[in-house]
Amino acid sequence: MVSTNTSDFLSNLHDSLLVMIISLLPFKESVRTSVLSKRWRHLCRETTSLVFKESEFAEPTRHDSAFLVGVMLDWVSKFTGKVIENFEIHLSQPRGFEGDIMCLTEFATSRQVKSFVLDFSDHNHGSLVNSFVMDCMLRCQYRQRKELDASHLFFNLLYVRSLTVCSFFLQVIQDCDDPMALHDPMKTRHLVLRTNVQPKDLRGINIFLNSCPELESLTFDLVTTSRFVIVRSPWVIDPLAHWLTSEAYECLEKTLKVVKVKNFRGSSNELHLLQYLLRTGRVLERVELYEAKGLDHEEKTWIIAGVDEFQKNLKKASSPLKITLYNA
Repeated sequence: MVSTNTSDFLSNLHDSLLVMIISLLPFKESVRTSVLSKRWRHLCRETTSLVFKESEFAEPTRHDSAFLVGVMLDWVSKFTGKVIENFEIHLSQPRGFEGDIMCLTEFATSRQVKSFVLDFSDHNHGSLVNSFVMDCMLRCQYRQRKELDASHLFFNLLYVRSLTVCSFFLQVIQDCDDPMALHDPMKTRHLVLRTNVQPKDLRGINIFLNSCPELESLTFDLVTTSRFVIVRSPWVIDPLAHWLTSEAYECLEKTLKVVKVKNFRGSSNELHLLQYLLRTGRVLERVELYEAKGLDHEEKTWIIAGVDEFQKNLKKASSPLKITLYNA
């Protein structure tokens, strides 16, 4: 009886409302609605939320990556909607699919996407795109094939309001000529950077801060590298000196109100970055630090001491700023 009533209720809804309901479902569940009836068969093709996660299809391998890319391309080719609220690509092995990624990015932005996620992190191994050796391979391929032109990519993202990118893009953008003047200012209001704030990512962080003059919230989703992977930076950068000499960008002086740091461990690189943001963030209202899971008592004590040091001794540019540490 309940099932029948639910079915009758849904049948009486307009297609636009059904699309809204479908868009709230996980992507694979939204696809399953196509078998409910003839009316539902094509409604899922209008969903406003497209989230392609490699982990939802199979264990990430080269074959599985190719399969997911094929699924994404097929799906967007049959998409019948006009607007996309949320578009996400989670792909651990992007090498060889640069042109496809560019096409998917152009598709999303052509539908006025509001929230966009490009994540090439390897979540199974808790590391970024595997190692410095893999980074070099990817970089060489990008230069040779020129299929993923960073300036073109960022031009497509100019009007995205909520943007998430991983360490890979923080590094790729640095290879452009005059990366600080790649394009017009981005309209991004909410930015998430998946990074371990190692030296190889720092200039990329600067580029994003410079490119987003209207930024209101900035989140660092810190990614720890695998203990079996040695990450070497191709740039000789001292993090302390880097942040001490970095300028205060427009967003830091006028719009940035909230900074969040997830998986916070209180490392020197993290603290140097935080000190820079506190010194230059003139309108900052909140800094929220979320402890990483699995920390021992000594590590937790270290974090608490570091935060207390900020509170007591660091001269902050914004007087109403509140720093909060959350336990894992």
